[in-house]
Amino acid sequence: MKKVASGFAALAFAVSGAQAQETCALNYPFFEAAIPHLDLPACPKDLARPGAFCRVTTANDAVHVFVFEEKGKQCLLAVKSYRDYQLNLK
Repeated sequence: MKKVASGFAALAFAVSGAQAQETCALNYPFFEAAIPHLDLPACPKDLARPGAFCRVTTANDAVHVFVFEEKGKQCLLAVKSYRDYQLNLK
């Protein structure tokens, strides 16, 4: 569990840097290799967008959904944490 928590800390730092510089600080190939996760068949309604796919992780009593672009560098587009586990996929 400590490895996952450390991964989230590094990820949060990378995402904050990406937002500041508007670069691709985290892409899906890196995420796939570094963060234990599950594939979602569809993104939650509040994160769904054309040309994107979602992955989900759990840590610190929350579900975390990561949105990546389908084409190009497959950059991270958004991250949202859900504490009530109420994900609406349809």
